Amino acid sequence: MKSSFISSSAIQNAMRLTINQSQKQLVKASLEATTGVYADIGASLGSGAAKSVNFTAEISRIKALKGSNSVVSARLEASQLGLDKMKTTGDALVSKLTALQGSQDKTSITVAIQSAGDALSQLMDTGNTMLNGEYLFSGINTDVQPLKDQSATVTANITAALGTYATGLGKSVSDLTGSEMETFITGTVEPMFSEANWTDPTTGWSSASSQNMTSRIGSSEVVTSSTNSNSEGMRYFALASITVSALAGQGISADALGTVTSKAIGYAAQATTGIVTQASQLGLSQERVEKANDALDAQSSIIQNKLVDLQGVDTSEASTLVNTLQTQLETAYTIVSKIQQLSLVNYL
Repeated sequence: MKSSFISSSAIQNAMRLTINQSQKQLVKASLEATTGVYADIGASLGSGAAKSVNFTAEISRIKALKGSNSVVSARLEASQLGLDKMKTTGDALVSKLTALQGSQDKTSITVAIQSAGDALSQLMDTGNTMLNGEYLFSGINTDVQPLKDQSATVTANITAALGTYATGLGKSVSDLTGSEMETFITGTVEPMFSEANWTDPTTGWSSASSQNMTSRIGSSEVVTSSTNSNSEGMRYFALASITVSALAGQGISADALGTVTSKAIGYAAQATTGIVTQASQLGLSQERVEKANDALDAQSSIIQNKLVDLQGVDTSEASTLVNTLQTQLETAYTIVSKIQQLSLVNYL
């Protein structure tokens, strides 16, 4: 009978190899038990790894779109708040002017002029609102302050033009009739607030672009995501305010003052209508963004489920493997320790 020679060194080296392999498997199994996905996607899926990469890229694209949409939503919401504030101010101005109609009381006239000035200041402040370093009512010129208060210059021009107009009729300003005042307002004051004059680079009120921003909110969907201060609503808002502040205090007749008030009320009503139209357009964009986000969420959920099916591992099985490997390692460590303690000295 022939006996085989087995050394303690060979057994110890075998145990070390087992420990090394078990440690690698333990790291992999622990990662899979924690994350719920394969530790090495390429090795586990093979050719299916390309599909996994595509799914992951699509999820990242959807996440980027959702992030962009949140910025768009914030801009639209802030713009809506600004427009609502303008509408409220315009409605208040109409109420003040309605109270002035038919009155020659100096206090009432002073209050109306002050109200018109306050309304114009509110328009300037709200129209120059910023969000995240961008002007909301500048169209695509988001880095340019849209509105500049030209009320002093325009009021001076209107006053001078009114005197010239009255002289041309052989009258003083105080003798102008309501009909004559209406002709002056329609033919001289109103054209000062045309879009061309409003946006004149030198003397205009607005530096905004009439072209609004657009934003991609889905794979193939683009919406208008801003508005601008060149709109009819804002121009007529300023026109209503200036008509009162420039003309009501010129000592004009009751008939002429009634015309000034009536025209200003009409302009203010047009302004609020225009502002409501702007708000409605932005509201449509807000609704489309919400629907796009819902669609993106649904799409992301479907892809996430497919990705989990592709990459997912049984976490319970992985956890069991982790426990088994830990037991094997502990056993191997014990055996190696016992072998290291073997010595002929103990048997001599």
